[in-house]
Amino acid sequence: MPTSGSRFWDWVIVVTLLAMALAAFTMDRSAALDLCAADSADPFGRALWGYGERYDPLVSNNPHFLRVMSGISAFVFGPLELLIAYGIWKQRPWVRTPAFAWSVAMLYSMVVHTIVELWGPMPPPNPVIAVSAYAAYIVVPIALLWRMRRPAAD
Repeated sequence: MPTSGSRFWDWVIVVTLLAMALAAFTMDRSAALDLCAADSADPFGRALWGYGERYDPLVSNNPHFLRVMSGISAFVFGPLELLIAYGIWKQRPWVRTPAFAWSVAMLYSMVVHTIVELWGPMPPPNPVIAVSAYAAYIVVPIALLWRMRRPAAD
């Protein structure tokens, strides 16, 4: 049985996964559908463009590979984040398999994204801001792997 301390961390992971799912269904959907522009009819597309113009030119340029990655985030990772959040909160033993799959896939995609972000043709003007914006997408998968390391992780 999980301890109250581990339930606190479960709550932190669940809330973060829900926030990630919200970002996937809004921002990543807009990027995937190539709605990232100053005059976009989509408010999330306009917000992405504004963020990109100020902090992260890769986002405002929205190259093809980023649209593909955003589509995977919006239509695969987002639903998985909801499923994993539910499984953790309800302490379902089946949650380990999707949690491992999501964590490994997310870490892989963040390695690709970070390398292109920092050392590609459109590096951010302030790398600290860009890395901070994506930090949860590195920390949460690692924390989730740690949390799911045993069938009865506490």
